[in-house]
Amino acid sequence: MARTISVLKWETEEEVDNAVHEIKAEIDREGGLTSETERAMQHSFLVADPDLTNYFLRTIREQVPEALRYFEERGGGA
Repeated sequence: MARTISVLKWETEEEVDNAVHEIKAEIDREGGLTSETERAMQHSFLVADPDLTNYFLRTIREQVPEALRYFEERGGGA
């Protein structure tokens, strides 16, 4: 069953937390991110406020470090 991933600009830490939860769930379920989810999350990452981008990276490092590889080329090493 296909899921629809919404592409959005994160406006709050709660939205970032929800994104991290979606990433973790998909990695647990699929063993990685689908290309659709990867593109949507990378877009949100690129257009987010710098403070939320940093919050996202910190949260990913703490909760789903295996997902960092999807964002390192987009500035995830910062």
